[in-house]
Amino acid sequence: MDCYTGSMSTQISSTGKTRSSVNLVRSSHSWTEAESAAGFVLRYLSPMRKQLTTVMGSTEEADQALRILLTHLVSAGFGEHRKGRLRDFLARAVKSCAKARLVEQGGAESDQEKSPSVTLDSKQWLVLWRNCLLERAWRALERMQHQDASRPLYSVLWASTIHPKASLEEIAVEVEKACSVKLDQVQLQQLKLEAKAAFAQLLADEVVETLENPDKAAVKKEIQSLGIGSAFSGLTV
Repeated sequence: MDCYTGSMSTQISSTGKTRSSVNLVRSSHSWTEAESAAGFVLRYLSPMRKQLTTVMGSTEEADQALRILLTHLVSAGFGEHRKGRLRDFLARAVKSCAKARLVEQGGAESDQEKSPSVTLDSKQWLVLWRNCLLERAWRALERMQHQDASRPLYSVLWASTIHPKASLEEIAVEVEKACSVKLDQVQLQQLKLEAKAAFAQLLADEVVETLENPDKAAVKKEIQSLGIGSAFSGLTV
């Protein structure tokens, strides 16, 4: 999974080699600057709902817990907790709203047996969070393709990702099936590199928005923590 656009530069040298670079801090918009806390958090409902389903035992109870959280965010915003990493804030929020839902059900908040277990370094939460950011980057790449159907970046990268051992000819067939665009080998090779850089840039932008102070070092550290470094392999960052 690799690719990107925006603050990405793609050039073809005199030797025909395509070089791509990713600007890790192209976007400087941090989650702490969001005008609507509830509106911003809605982007990340999927990992929260999955984590809460594990904690609460059912999707119905997970949704009730999320209702409590979103209601609070609408009325109070991020408040004094507007700092650090968004994924840590949401991990605490998941635990807090799960406890609140147990109280609504008549459970004792101090009951250790019913107390939700969600830690900031939970492997499950980290996986859910990583998958969410990857999914958002894929969807963004797909939207880019819709804007210019003649350059099927999403289809090229997706076919290359799910068929990693396929030849260029086989990838070209898959792309034509997916979006009715016929590419020769030269076009396909160039689009593969462009798509990889485009995806990586989109992914970097996603990471930036989840950090309080998204400088280059912080973004690199988060990329490493999430285990998504392979998306940037072979690119200049």
